[in-house]
Amino acid sequence: MDQISDEAMNAMPKKPQNAYMQFRADNYDDLKKKNQEKSMTELTSMISSMWGELDEKKKEKYNKDYDKALEQYKTDYAGWLKKFKLDEDKVKKCLKENKQAKKKNKKGSKKVTKASKNEEESDDEDEQKIQSLKNKNQKKQQEQKDANGQKNTQDQQKHKVNPQQKEKDKEKEKKDNKKK
Repeated sequence: MDQISDEAMNAMPKKPQNAYMQFRADNYDDLKKKNQEKSMTELTSMISSMWGELDEKKKEKYNKDYDKALEQYKTDYAGWLKKFKLDEDKVKKCLKENKQAKKKNKKGSKKVTKASKNEEESDDEDEQKIQSLKNKNQKKQQEQKDANGQKNTQDQQKHKVNPQQKEKDKEKEKKDNKKK
């Protein structure tokens, strides 16, 4: 299937907003200024209520504006097809395929995002485990050093008192080291 060129896609006329969306565009900013504490959802709900309460004459104005804009769009669209020598059926098919591809990519990107989050969380957990093990090892090493330091101090005191014991302790230490 032939793709539509980027130049043609960029020049494609945009469909006009429907009557309600025009009303929303006209009123949203003022409503937001008056109700700054409200969320977008609440503001949209308020605008929807305002639209429902709007008298038929004012709604008709928005509908007429939409009809005029729609006629202009149809004229512009036909001119666009002619200018770029495009077949309307092929354009519709291409736009439908592009829309489906975007949906597919969007779903895939969410999965990637979730996977990325899981990987990041897993990496964080792994990093914490590694750090915990390092801390435990350092603590054990420090305890061994302290124990060896105390043993050496005790040995030195013994050796001062009894030089013969010094020889026995050295032999015992050698045996202990061989066992390890």
